[in-house]
Amino acid sequence: MTGFVVSLVTAILAVAGLVFDGSRLVAARAELADHAAASARIAAQHLVDVRLGEERIDQDEGRSAAMRYLASLGLDGNVRINRLTVEVTVVKVVPMTLLSAVGVRDRVMIVTREAELVER
Repeated sequence: MTGFVVSLVTAILAVAGLVFDGSRLVAARAELADHAAASARIAAQHLVDVRLGEERIDQDEGRSAAMRYLASLGLDGNVRINRLTVEVTVVKVVPMTLLSAVGVRDRVMIVTREAELVER
């Protein structure tokens, strides 16, 4: 009976770890997606050369604004600007709380979002 109880308790703890840490990963991914999209929209606001008919996003100003936004949140990322499109990739390490007890290490979350200027 004792072996059964030990096995049962171990299984319950493993399932609790999967639920708890798994939900933290899902929440971190959603949060990173929101911040990456917001950062891309911030960069896209730096539109130049509109009167010349050659609209484009200012690469230096856009990248700088997006990186400032990410830095204000303590996030690392990468910003790529190509004419009227901004792509932001955000990276964050999510530590495992319960699963670390069974050897599961921190997870690296990488999320990419894009903003594109369109004419209406």
